[in-house]
Amino acid sequence: MRLSDRRQNKQRVAAIDHGHKLFAARQEQDAFEFLEEAVQRFPEDPEIRLLYATILLAFRPDDVAAEAAKAVDLGPDDPALLVRAAHLLLWGGQIEAARVCVARAKELAPPDFLFMPELVNREGLLASLDGEDDIAEEKLRSAVDAEPTNASFAIDLAKFLAHRDRRMDALAVIDAALTRADQTGDLEGLRADISGGTLRRQ
Repeated sequence: MRLSDRRQNKQRVAAIDHGHKLFAARQEQDAFEFLEEAVQRFPEDPEIRLLYATILLAFRPDDVAAEAAKAVDLGPDDPALLVRAAHLLLWGGQIEAARVCVARAKELAPPDFLFMPELVNREGLLASLDGEDDIAEEKLRSAVDAEPTNASFAIDLAKFLAHRDRRMDALAVIDAALTRADQTGDLEGLRADISGGTLRRQ
């Protein structure tokens, strides 16, 4: 590897690390500005492209699915990236693209796959969309059990239950999550919506 290539690779790795740190610090504006520049400098890097797609949720939601799809095109053999991209594609309504990502990630995932709870969660969401409620509930609950501090898993399960007129079950999931989740703001808002009967149908 030439010196210039090594230098660029080092800069690329540093950009990814800094992007993750900005997300961890919840500095959305800084993350958006930084990643908007980083994706121009390293347009072929799938991780930077996926981070950029993720921050667009807060700034340009209409562009999220397209950027996530670009990340998948650049990193089709990275199961962790595929699972994370599937979340963004589902959010953007790209169901079949998300389905392909989940299936491919399942093929590639090693036995000790770090993102297995996320993969199971995505399988549950897809099963829900397919009307396979028993499988969906099993998968969504499995993800919650695997990572009880992950508020998004509890939210997905609670919404699934609430949309099937199982409001008390949904509230039980939220109440349990409120005692252990890292971030509780969205859980509290969802609890208010379900309790008040104002949760929108999917």
